[in-house]
Amino acid sequence: MEVDKVITLKNGKKYLLLLESELTLEGYYLAVLLDDNEEPTNTYTVLQEIEQNGKLYTKKINDALILNELLVDYRSQHEDMLEENKAA
Repeated sequence: MEVDKVITLKNGKKYLLLLESELTLEGYYLAVLLDDNEEPTNTYTVLQEIEQNGKLYTKKINDALILNELLVDYRSQHEDMLEENKAA
């Protein structure tokens, strides 16, 4: 999975991957739900990338401790991006 790519989950919902982070050697992505016109909504989620038997799967994360750790990192990444845009 890559940032700025759209993925479709088993339930048919599409998400745009916004930010990537790694925690305990696991890949996580902050993603925004897309509507039927593939426009971003106000619904965000954190997805974990899981590799099993050579296939990639995703899992929504609801664990408050993991979310807290990741959100600190995502906020830092977002602030870094804003600073880069100001400098450009």
